Amino acid sequence: MSRSEAALGVEQRLAATVQAYPGLRVEAVPAQFLRMPASHRGGRRVLRGGRLPEADDEVFAAVAELWRDAGCQVTDGPTGDGRLLRAEDSAGYVVSLVRHGPDDPVLTVASPAFPAPFLDRGLASGLLAGAAAGCLGPCVSKVGPSAIVPGLASYWGWVPIFALVLAGTLWFPETRRFGIGLAITGTLIGVTIAAVFS
Repeated sequence: MSRSEAALGVEQRLAATVQAYPGLRVEAVPAQFLRMPASHRGGRRVLRGGRLPEADDEVFAAVAELWRDAGCQVTDGPTGDGRLLRAEDSAGYVVSLVRHGPDDPVLTVASPAFPAPFLDRGLASGLLAGAAAGCLGPCVSKVGPSAIVPGLASYWGWVPIFALVLAGTLWFPETRRFGIGLAITGTLIGVTIAAVFS
């Protein structure tokens, strides 16, 4: 299974779960803040989900009925400070609905664990982009501003912009692998060039 196939399966199951309870409102939660039950944390998975404001216990019953009717294994029970409903279908997708104390329930859908590809395209493109940024960043920051105001530019002027772009790519799960590659080659090459020519 590829990441795109896993993401499509997750989106379909999330939509089906939300439609099982008419009027249910979902506030999306970024994937990095979603958590899976401890028994399903291994491997790489695509996660999607969100908070269900103003949801009551009927939501748990509707979700459990939907997934039981679909032939899934469903477990429903209390946790230390709330309630956990978990369903797993025959394809290995896991749907969890959890409430901790008085907080809104959180619905999470996770794909089956899938292996990392031999060549990660996001990482490879990040490495190439980082090499370009590392080479061009110090040169442009030295040459560009000095053409306008002599003596103003420095080989280190590219660092704040690079750090801002890097933080943005590392924040989102979809671009995190790209950001890792960008950080590796961009930092190594850029700092080396800036240090040598300063």
